[in-house]
Amino acid sequence: MMERDWENAAAYFEKATLLDRSSERIIRHLATCYFQLGQNEKAIEFIEKLVKIKPLEFGVHYTLATLYETTGKTKEAIAEYECARRCKTSKLDHVFLADTLYRLANLYMNEGMTEKGSECYQNMFDLKLVSEPAKIYYEIGQRYFEKNDIKKALEYFLKVREADPTMVSVRFYLSLCYDALNDYENAIKEAVSFLEKEPGNWIVHLALSDIYGKINNEAKKKEELGKSQEILEGNINAGSKNPKEYFLLCQIYRNQQRTDEAIAVVESMKLIPLDREAKRDCHFLLANLYYEYREFSRVEDELIMALKIDPDFDEANNFLGYVYVENNKRLDDAIQLINKALKAQPKNGAYLDSLGWAYFRKASTDEKDDYLSMGLQKLLEAVHILEEPDVYDHVGDVQYSLGHWNEAIQAWEKALEMFKKIPKSEMQCESIRIKLEKIKGLISREKEVLEGIANNQEVQQSVQP
Repeated sequence: MMERDWENAAAYFEKATLLDRSSERIIRHLATCYFQLGQNEKAIEFIEKLVKIKPLEFGVHYTLATLYETTGKTKEAIAEYECARRCKTSKLDHVFLADTLYRLANLYMNEGMTEKGSECYQNMFDLKLVSEPAKIYYEIGQRYFEKNDIKKALEYFLKVREADPTMVSVRFYLSLCYDALNDYENAIKEAVSFLEKEPGNWIVHLALSDIYGKINNEAKKKEELGKSQEILEGNINAGSKNPKEYFLLCQIYRNQQRTDEAIAVVESMKLIPLDREAKRDCHFLLANLYYEYREFSRVEDELIMALKIDPDFDEANNFLGYVYVENNKRLDDAIQLINKALKAQPKNGAYLDSLGWAYFRKASTDEKDDYLSMGLQKLLEAVHILEEPDVYDHVGDVQYSLGHWNEAIQAWEKALEMFKKIPKSEMQCESIRIKLEKIKGLISREKEVLEGIANNQEVQQSVQP
């Protein structure tokens, strides 16, 4: 052990324990050796023996608990930390007792037992084991915020501010809490206070913009959004390595209908180090942007690259399938891709719409009415889940093809009504108006023909002898 030759040390201690199986000293040494060798399971085996010999010793329970935690045995770790906190401790143990309560609190929080976690933190305060209470209060507040218990989170964040008024970051969380509780006045106050100390934080400017939007202060909303945009542009021009900044600036440009600049931002993001998920999302976002320009070949390329990274990415599977359908090509592949997306989300209205539309196109190419019926079934499922004008438009097309003219008119009129409420949808509205005029004209002509036939029959009957 003195030479840190843990393997040989363990071998000799194993021989020693054969001569004295109850030796506390040998068992401790064996646990140490196996821990140093990274053989945590073996170390646990000997510490468990030591617990039986020394059931009231704080250090033994603490050591076993940390080993359980290291190996992912959460329930066992909690049980041992609880045993440790109940043991008698000396002043020399106080550092480890504080660590015990801190670790136990975090385990409880991670298991969703927030109240038990808070009780452990409070115990640290009661025993005067905490020198900086603001940090503990801050951590508790964050945990409650993550659990969406906003009122409790606010309670602890206010304690942070009281314990340490200089902690700027807590004002951001206070703003978020007040915003979630619809106390917009205090939300704005805390955000502004934060920005006085950190004016270059685009996240808080963006959050403040959102709050101003909720109280219909459009001028302030635009001002704060502009500040976020300016900071993001500066960061990206300076070579930011944060993918979130690229994604957000792209979204801002997209909302401003500046698609070329949005594409340029995402293309430049490809040059920075990205993890697997960010690379996938980068290609998927580019596919959406190129789709706005109807550059279908580039859309396909980006979606194929996204699916190479993540073949089970259901959004990309559906999107690529839908692009094939729109261009009336590779319909079998399209149906396969969309069905794969639906396996991940069977009740997704957009995916059901894609599949229904794929069957409609398949019916046109194969000239089989079975596909029309299958398509209508999927589209009617979709419209119950997702009331969108595009879906109603598709329902109208299929109903028309099946000869259900009245049902087609109902679906198209519903689609037209919904499209009228959407900005820049004049082309869709005009397309549906043309279809409605056509079908109404057909119904009118059919009526005239039927009336003509009926009149002819009456005339023929009147002239018969």
